Amino acid sequence: MSSSSSSSSSTENMSSAVNAFSMMMSGAKRAANSPNKGKEEEPVEKKRKIEKVEEKQDMQDDQVDDKQPPVDEPVEEKNSDNEEVDDDYEDDDDEAIPLAEALKQPGKSDAEKLAQIAKGTGPSSIWKVSGAAAKSPTAISDITSPAFDPSKFSQIKLTPSKNLPYALLALALQKIEDLKNSGQGSKKKVLVILANLFRTIIYHNPSELIHAVYLLINKLRPDYENVEVGVGDHVILKAMAQVYGRSEKHITADISNGNAADLGEAALLSRVNQPMLFAPPPLTLSKLYKELLVMSQARGKDSQKLRKDIITKCLVAAKGEEAKYIVRTLQGRLRVGILSATILQALAYAFVLTEPAKGKEKECIPDIRKEKPAPSADKIALKMIELEAATKQAFCEVPSYDKLVDCLLSGADAAELSKACSVTPGIPVKPMLAKPTKSITEVLDRFKNIKFTAEYKYDGERAQVHLWTTEAGKREIRVYSRNSEDLTEKYPDVVDAIEEMISVIDKPIKSMIIDSEAVAFDREKHKVLPFQLLSSRPRKNVVMSEIKVQVCLFPFDLIYLDGESMITKNLDTRRKVLRRRLKEIPDRIQFATARDMDSEEEIQAFFTESVEASCEGLMLKTLFENATYEPSKRSLNWLKLKKDYLSGMADSLDLVPIGAFYGKGKRTGVYGTYLLAVYDPNEGEYQSCCKVATGFTDEFLDKHYDHHKDNVIPRKRADYVVTDKMTPDVWLDATQVWEIQCADLSISPVHTGVEYVTILVLSASNLIDGAGGKGVGLRFPRFIRTRDDKKPEDATTSEQLLQMYEQQFAKGGSGE
Repeated sequence: MSSSSSSSSSTENMSSAVNAFSMMMSGAKRAANSPNKGKEEEPVEKKRKIEKVEEKQDMQDDQVDDKQPPVDEPVEEKNSDNEEVDDDYEDDDDEAIPLAEALKQPGKSDAEKLAQIAKGTGPSSIWKVSGAAAKSPTAISDITSPAFDPSKFSQIKLTPSKNLPYALLALALQKIEDLKNSGQGSKKKVLVILANLFRTIIYHNPSELIHAVYLLINKLRPDYENVEVGVGDHVILKAMAQVYGRSEKHITADISNGNAADLGEAALLSRVNQPMLFAPPPLTLSKLYKELLVMSQARGKDSQKLRKDIITKCLVAAKGEEAKYIVRTLQGRLRVGILSATILQALAYAFVLTEPAKGKEKECIPDIRKEKPAPSADKIALKMIELEAATKQAFCEVPSYDKLVDCLLSGADAAELSKACSVTPGIPVKPMLAKPTKSITEVLDRFKNIKFTAEYKYDGERAQVHLWTTEAGKREIRVYSRNSEDLTEKYPDVVDAIEEMISVIDKPIKSMIIDSEAVAFDREKHKVLPFQLLSSRPRKNVVMSEIKVQVCLFPFDLIYLDGESMITKNLDTRRKVLRRRLKEIPDRIQFATARDMDSEEEIQAFFTESVEASCEGLMLKTLFENATYEPSKRSLNWLKLKKDYLSGMADSLDLVPIGAFYGKGKRTGVYGTYLLAVYDPNEGEYQSCCKVATGFTDEFLDKHYDHHKDNVIPRKRADYVVTDKMTPDVWLDATQVWEIQCADLSISPVHTGVEYVTILVLSASNLIDGAGGKGVGLRFPRFIRTRDDKKPEDATTSEQLLQMYEQQFAKGGSGE
C-alpha cells in the first residue's frame, strides 16, 4: 500500500473514531445533565468521604490530646471564590493535561487521544471558540483570546524581523498577573496568553523566542551552566534611588506602609511619579537579555558598580509596567506563577497554531485555522496532544531550552523532536525519582507477581556522571546534581576516580551517563559516614589536596553508553551492562549493593542489613515490567523504604523557612522556632504548614541566626500565604530548604498548605470541602537537616502534601 493511501485510510479511520466519540460523549453529557441523575448519589458519597476523614482525624486527636501542647490558635474559615468564565472559553473547569499524565504514555493510540479530545479534557477545551469570537476583530487581536491571530496584533507596534520591545513580554505578564489577582487566573487562560505571546514572536521575529522563554522562567541559561544574575536587593535599591530621585528609605517605606507589595511595585510607583524630559528609546527583549548576561559575568572589585549602572540604564528605558517586571526579574521572582511545564505546553500549542517560516521556501503561517482548506478542530487538538507530550519528554531528556526552541523553529513535529532531543552526554537528564512507602507489606502489594530488586539507599548526594569525547579528542567528565547543577568543582575526587576506572577497564568507553550517589566515606574503616559531613564540603573550587571528607561513588543505573540511550531498556538489562562495562575501584567507586528478592522475610533481613551499613534503608525497583528509566518522573515502579518511615510518616518533607520567632530561656538571643512552608508551583506561592522548634542543636541555632540576618525582610512577601494569626517575629526571604520529619499530618485551622492547591482529583476536592477551607499542617515536626542540593522552588509542593495526607487513610497501603 502506498504512503498516501495509508495516510488516507488512517484519516478516514480517525474521522470515524471522532464521530463515534462525539456521539458517545454527547450521550454521556445528556445523561449527566438529566434532572434526576446524581441528585442523591454524589452528595451522599461526598458526605461519607468527609465523615471518614473526620472520623480518622478524631481518632488521631484522641490518641494525642493528652500529650500535645497547644501550638497554634484557630482562625476564621475561608470560603473559596467562584471563578467566572469568559465568553471565549467553553468548559473552563476542565483541567489541561498535566505533565505527569502527558509523560505517562507518550505513545498513546489515536483512539485514546481522540477520547481526550471528545471528553474535552485536552487542548480542544482551551482553544475552542464560539462562531462570533472567531470572527471578532477585537478577539483576533487580543492576546488573551483563543481566537487570537498574531498577524492582527495591534496593541503594541511591532515590525517584522526587527527587535521586539520588552513591552510585549511585560504586557503578557501583566495580563497573567491581572487574572491571578482577580481570582480568574485558571491555567487555561495563562496557557492561552503564553502561547499567543510565543506565536506573536514566531511571526514577527522568531530569533527572540529563546530570550522570551528564559526571561519568563527567570533564568539566563540552562541550570547546568550555573549562570545567575547575582545581584542583591541593595544594588537594585541604589539604582532605583538614582533613577527616580528618591532615597532608599522612601522607596522601602512604600513597601512597609502597604503602598507596594514588593520592590517591583515600588519601582512602578516611583516611575509614575517621575517627571520625564524626553522619551528614551524602547527597551528590547534582546537588549535586556544581553544586559542581564553581562551582569552575570561581572567579576572583581568594580562588578557591583557595573551591575548598578546596567540596572540604571534599563530602568531609565523602561515604560509602563516594564520597570516592575525588570526589578522582579533581577530579584528572581516574577510572582505570576509560570512553571516550566506551562512554558513547554504553551510552546507546543504555539507551534501547532503558528507554523514558523522555513527560509525562503515557506512563509510563516500565523494561524493554521485560517488556511484553506482548514484542518479540523479535532485534528489540531490531536496534533497539540502529540507535540505537547513530545516537547515535555524531550525537555526531560535534554533540559535545554536552546536545543528545544531551535528544533521547534526548524519545523520539527512530534516524531522528529523525539529524535532530535534525546539523551546527550554533557546535558544532564532530569533524574527518575521514587515514591515513599511505609511498610514492607505495601511494597509486596505494589509488586505482586512482579520481579523486583532491592538496593541500599545511601545517605548522600545524587550524582549524575557524564563522560564524553570532544571533537578535538579530549575526554570530558562532568558531575551534575539532581537539579542539573554542575557539581564538577565540588567533586574533583569523583572525576579522578572515574579517570582511574576508565584507565583499567577492559573495553574502552567513549561516552556514558551513570546515575549514582556520592557518599561521605571512611576509607580506613571502609564504611559510610553521615550526610552532614558531606554537606560541609564547599560547592566550588575544591582542591584535591585539601579534601578532608572523602567520598565514594555508588553507581546504580546506566542512562547512556557509547552513543546509545539506555532509558528504554529495562532495569535488569541496564544494570547488567553497567556492571559488565564498568569496574569497581575499592572505596572510591563501588556498585550499589543490591539483591533480587520476593518475600517479606528477605526484604526485612536486607533492610536490617542496610541500616547496619549506615544507610537510610532500601530502594525497591521493578526489574522487567514497567522498568524503563523515566526522566523527571516520581514513579511507583521505584519505591523507597527508609528507617524513619517505619515509625512515622511515609516520607519526610522538604520545607522552606519563611519566618522566625525569637527564642526564650536558653535560646534567648537567637531564633528558637521557625515558620515553614510548602511551595505551590501553580500559584508561585509559599503556604505555611508548621512551626518547628525541635531537632536543632545550639550550634545550629547560633549559625542560622547569623545566616538569616541578611535574609530578614521588612514585611511578609506577597507570595507568602499565611493566616493573620500566624505572624512570626521576623519574616525571612525564601533561600533554604530543610528536611523535616513529623508524626503525621492533620487538617489545620491555622496553616494554609493545600488550601489553595489546584485540585486534580475528586478525593482531594472532597477533602478540601470537608475541611471547611482549612489547610493541612504537620504534627510534631522535627528538623533533620538542611538540603543544600535543593532550591526553594524544589521544596515539597502543596499537591504532594495533600497526597501524603490522603495516604494516611488509604487501605492496602498504597493509597491508590
